[in-house]
Amino acid sequence: MNLFTRPVIRVCIAVTAATAALVPAAALASASPSDPTVGDTVRYVFYSDYQSNESLTYFDADNEIQTMENPTLPSDASEKGWHYGSLTLTSRSTYQLAGSSIQTSGYRAACRVYVNDTLVASDSASGRYAVAIC
Repeated sequence: MNLFTRPVIRVCIAVTAATAALVPAAALASASPSDPTVGDTVRYVFYSDYQSNESLTYFDADNEIQTMENPTLPSDASEKGWHYGSLTLTSRSTYQLAGSSIQTSGYRAACRVYVNDTLVASDSASGRYAVAIC
């Protein structure tokens, strides 16, 4: 489900390489959060101190990298000063990559990746136009 407004889908080769380098090689198919496969649920959660941001990138259900430019995070987080949004998908790929990134328009960015409701990656960054990579 896509909770972001005004998405623009584009291939992002540089982020693909950077994100793929952070994701361990897939082993034999299993229900393990460390080796997601067909039918496993992947949830990406993005945080920023700004509601409108520069971009976010993630692997879709078919293992294709997707990029949204100028995404709007629709919700205020419980922590003051944060906005957040999430994308949830069910993998259709035998060897599902589960990686994402967000570049804020502000000063703080964070992301989390869950596979079958288990946190498998998280990152945060600060500074003008910060980038978090999970």
